[in-house]
Amino acid sequence: MTFSLVPQEETPINLKRGSRLIRNSQVAQALTILGDRWAFLIIRDVYQGARKFEELRRLSGAARGTLTSRLQSLVNNGILFRSPYRASPVRFEYRLTDKGLDLYPIVIAVWAWEVRWGEGEQIPSEIVHRVCGASMQPVFRCKQCKGAVHIDDCDYIANVGAAETRDVPAGIQRRSRNRGKLDYCVDQRFFHYLDVVGDRWTALVLAAAFFGLQRYDQILASVGMATNILSDRLKLLVSAGVLKRVQYKDRPTRFEYHLSDKGRDLYLPTIALHEWANRWLIEKSERPITVIHRPCGKELVTEVVCDQCGGLLKPTDVSYAAD
Repeated sequence: MTFSLVPQEETPINLKRGSRLIRNSQVAQALTILGDRWAFLIIRDVYQGARKFEELRRLSGAARGTLTSRLQSLVNNGILFRSPYRASPVRFEYRLTDKGLDLYPIVIAVWAWEVRWGEGEQIPSEIVHRVCGASMQPVFRCKQCKGAVHIDDCDYIANVGAAETRDVPAGIQRRSRNRGKLDYCVDQRFFHYLDVVGDRWTALVLAAAFFGLQRYDQILASVGMATNILSDRLKLLVSAGVLKRVQYKDRPTRFEYHLSDKGRDLYLPTIALHEWANRWLIEKSERPITVIHRPCGKELVTEVVCDQCGGLLKPTDVSYAAD
């Protein structure tokens, strides 16, 4: 059975029936692997050519134990593989598998968001597409109709049965409250994104907002977290300018949480997570949520292209423009 996620005023969403929808969605399943600050920083650094443990530790600023744990998790989940580079004593470097290389749309979507909304911490504002030689911006477009993907052009159909038959593990839930004292060698690119969406619970609250849930009780039922955690994450997203509180009732005072422009621009990294999970984690018949591209009426499958020549972007064909 399917139903629209976006609640209508006259026909409220059946939150009890769809109570596992967000927390067992494709985004949630991807976040069990990637929904952690350190895991994301490791992926960022391996994409930039870092391979060895000490280099990854220096760039990310992670403690040795934390880095060891996250590297092992990424290897176990098929994102990285260990490649020996010295025989005696044995030493390994970390490289991306095909599954890891396919994370590129997520990485490039986060880069684009940081360029627009970040705090200017070491983020180059342009990248070069080596194929055409132009400084360019990535464009996410529908693979079917070639139209650019916008949040307002997407509908969502829920497979409630698929959502209810699985129970996605929570994964790493701890949230780093601050960056602490950083070594001057630490690479701070993507830090603003990670300060905003740095753990699984915050990302799930944001996903609920994308799926049209705006009221506290709706979000609480859909993500299944403790009330104190939800209140904390909503406060964080409001203070970061990602959500806006809009009063909808006077007595008692009640608020809805609406996406700001800054929040709406986080849609593409979220869609990229959703699609990566579709490709690597979930059989088609078991997908909890289907995204429909309204202009063509087909299931949304995106491709990332150069805005100058229209060519598909590959990690090996893209470099940062010189500052």
